[in-house]
Amino acid sequence: MKKIIYIAIFFAACSKTNDLNIPQEFQTSGNEVHVDFVADLSDYGISRPTKITKHGDILAIGQPHGEANVSLIDLITHTTNQWLPFGSGPNEAYSIYNLSVNQRGELAAFDFYTGILHRHNPTTSSRSATHPLALTGEEKHLSVIQGDNFIISTGLYKQGRYRFYSLDNNQTTYFVSYPEHPQYPDLSQHLQSILWASTVLCLRPDNKAFVCTDIRSGQIDICNIEEHSISLVCRHCYYYPHVDIDPKAHGPVAYYMDNLAGFQDVAVSNDRIFVLYSGKTYKDEKQNIANCSTLLVFDWDGTLLETRTLPQMATFISYDLEENALYGTTPDAQLVRYNI
Repeated sequence: MKKIIYIAIFFAACSKTNDLNIPQEFQTSGNEVHVDFVADLSDYGISRPTKITKHGDILAIGQPHGEANVSLIDLITHTTNQWLPFGSGPNEAYSIYNLSVNQRGELAAFDFYTGILHRHNPTTSSRSATHPLALTGEEKHLSVIQGDNFIISTGLYKQGRYRFYSLDNNQTTYFVSYPEHPQYPDLSQHLQSILWASTVLCLRPDNKAFVCTDIRSGQIDICNIEEHSISLVCRHCYYYPHVDIDPKAHGPVAYYMDNLAGFQDVAVSNDRIFVLYSGKTYKDEKQNIANCSTLLVFDWDGTLLETRTLPQMATFISYDLEENALYGTTPDAQLVRYNI
């Protein structure tokens, strides 16, 4: 959530009627997921994880208040290593938002403030084996994922919603238009990029598709990747954000306090997309708005297959490719495994 504050998106007082309702497809009655306890993260000095990713025995956790931005926990030996100390030096970072892992167990962490993508394989002895990569250009990049030979990002882009950067030829191309808000059909590209800035990206393990969800609405894109291009497969707009947009204001996009929060986190396998859904408002929940009790399961064609209830609220999720299992964290910093 830090990045949204940084680009001046604010909450507005509730002076307009909000007709938003949780979509019927997202409402659950029973259908609860069985959960197994794995670890208490407070045993490792972590009370408020900001992102997780898991690969085999290694759990990587983003943390805002610690010696470093990321803690690497070995769940077998119960040991912890720190990665990316806070700072502006080599192999340091200010704030990590994106945190992902590929099939080889290589971690990628994007520093929103510096525009640098840090990469590291915790199973190797040298932490400098993969050098940090600075995203080029003067644009502000927001959410970033790395494939085998490319980087895809969202940001404050006027040329299109998704930026494709090839690591083979260092070429940049933009793809796919922004969703159109029915109350603001004539927004500039810049204002559209601000409106849809609250994104979560997740790359399919085979590098052939990705999903992009919106934290502040019911919007989700599923896209294919072919060679050096991106094509939109499916776009769901279950509901649009309740906002006030004033192009002349310092913070041109203001979210009403009764806006329904959307998709807080995403994890994927090669055949499924797992999405944490909030459906809460800042007016009612304040800082608990990101605690989710609903898990949505899509296929890669965009079909909603299941709507499940989580017995404990979840904050973040990660799909372990080695175990073929879905993991998550709870507001009280427990690591759990979902039997789904």
